[in-house]
Amino acid sequence: MKKIQVKDLRPGMVTAEDIYSIDGQLILGKKVILIDKNIEKLDSFGIYSIKVEDYVVSVAPAMNDVPPSYNERVRQKPEFLAFKENFESHVDLLQTGLNQIAESNSNFDAENLVSQTLTFIDNIDRSVNLMDMLLNMRDYDDSTYAHCVNAAIISNIFAGWLNLSQEDRAMATSCGLFHDIGKVKVPEAILKKPGPLTKAEFDAIKRHPLDGYNILDAAGLGEEIKNAALMHHEKCDGSGYPYGFTRDKISFFSKMITIVDIYDAMTSKRVYRDPICPFDVIADFEKEGFDKYDTDMILTFLRNVSNSFIGFRVRLNNGLEGEVVFIHPEQLSRPTIKCAGDKFIDLSVHKDMKITTII
Repeated sequence: MKKIQVKDLRPGMVTAEDIYSIDGQLILGKKVILIDKNIEKLDSFGIYSIKVEDYVVSVAPAMNDVPPSYNERVRQKPEFLAFKENFESHVDLLQTGLNQIAESNSNFDAENLVSQTLTFIDNIDRSVNLMDMLLNMRDYDDSTYAHCVNAAIISNIFAGWLNLSQEDRAMATSCGLFHDIGKVKVPEAILKKPGPLTKAEFDAIKRHPLDGYNILDAAGLGEEIKNAALMHHEKCDGSGYPYGFTRDKISFFSKMITIVDIYDAMTSKRVYRDPICPFDVIADFEKEGFDKYDTDMILTFLRNVSNSFIGFRVRLNNGLEGEVVFIHPEQLSRPTIKCAGDKFIDLSVHKDMKITTII
C-alpha cells in the first residue's frame, strides 16, 4: 500500500481505502480499479492524495471507453423528452402561482393547479415507467417548485400502490403538490445555502409547515391538504416538528407525504450534494422505518420502489457492475446482482458490498 497524489494516478491502480469527500460523501470504495473517469471524479472533489495497492491491474481500452449511462439512454427517448418538457412547464406554472402568494399575499387558484397537475400525470406516456422518468430527472435544479411537482407525482403513484380510490388518489396528489408551500416565506438565501445552516436559519426553515398551513387556510383549502403541509415533518415516534406529534395525531395523508417528501429530497440534487443513490435511501428507511413512519405505508412504499429497479444496471462500491435480478423481501436495499460471466452477488450476504450508482 502506498499514498499517491491524484495528479499522479494512472488507470489500473487499485484503491486501498474508501475515499470520502469533505462532507462525508463516499466518492469511491475500497478495491476499485481506477479508470480515467474515476481519477477525474477524485480531482473534481478536490481530493489531493489517496492510498492505492502496490499492484496495478491491466485496464482494457474498453473500460475507459465508457458507453452512455442508463440515464443518458433514457433521456434520448422521445417519451422522456416529452415528459421533461411538460414537467418543466408545470414547474413554471406552479412557481407563478406560488410567487403570487410570496409577493402579494394574494389568493391563488389551487383548484386549477390541482386539475392541471392531475391532467399532466394522466397524460404521461407510460411506455417508460413513471418512477424511472423521475429518477432520470435527479440532476434537475431541485427548487421548491420542482420538489412539489415531484412530490405530487410520487404521491399519486403511492396512492395507487396503497389501492386508494380515485378520489383519495387526487387528494394525495393535492397534498403532495402543496405540502411545501410554506417555503415561499423562507428567504431564498437560506433555501439555497450550500453550507450548514445556523440555528437561526434552521429555525426559519422549521416555521414553513405552520406558514404553509396558514397560507392554505387563507385560500380556503380543506383540512387534509392543510394538515399535510402542517405535519409532513412530524414522525410517528414524536421526533418530528413543529409539534412533535405521535402517530395517533398525524393524519393519514400527512403520513404518506412524510415518506414521499424524504424520498424525493434525498434522491434529488441539492446545492450542497449530488443525488443520493436510491438504495442508500431505502437502507436509511429500513433502519428507522418502523419507529418513525406508518408501518404499512413504509413497507408498501419501499417494496414497490425497490422492485421498480429490477433489471436496472448498477455499480457496486468495489467497481463491479451488473443487473439487479432479485429483491430480498427482508432486505430491500441489498438485492442480488448478476455480473459478467453469470456471476451472482447476493448483497444480503456480502455485507462489505453495496450499490453506489444506478447506471
